Amino acid sequence: MNYRIETKEAFEIFGIETIASLSGEEGFTSPAQLWQKSHQNGAYEKLFDASGDPPNFVAQDLCKIHGVENYRDTEGNTFPYMLCSFVSDTSKTDGYVVQHIPSQTYAIFPSQKFRWDENFGEVLGNLQKRFYSEWLPTANYERVQGANFEIYGGDREYGYIELWYPVRQK
Repeated sequence: MNYRIETKEAFEIFGIETIASLSGEEGFTSPAQLWQKSHQNGAYEKLFDASGDPPNFVAQDLCKIHGVENYRDTEGNTFPYMLCSFVSDTSKTDGYVVQHIPSQTYAIFPSQKFRWDENFGEVLGNLQKRFYSEWLPTANYERVQGANFEIYGGDREYGYIELWYPVRQK
């Protein structure tokens, strides 16, 4: 399984947040619904425009908008999820949720390139499944509390995903 281990210094993100239910309870917006709603109502484009230039610690060919979850505690059977961008000197964060992400070591799992309009959900689900069922049980690392990211790259037709899971050596 293709992966790499990287330690990232502390950084900040900003974006559009929802609180999602782990058990699918009514009254909560799921991550998929947040993405869809943000594309439909123009919030995605506004966040894209506010993003500015990516900071130097991320690849410059990445998309400007990503997903992140579990970056703060929430009550009950819920978790926070945010459409986010990395804060840089040219970001416009006014009106958005801003979150500090402490220094962390990540196990990073990249996907192969795929067509956005055909395989997105399948690629994301397979990466998540392989991390938990194949890599984690045999790795010399364990999953720790902290933000995990869905980092997106590519162009309008073909993309790739990197999943960043917070880990520490056993």
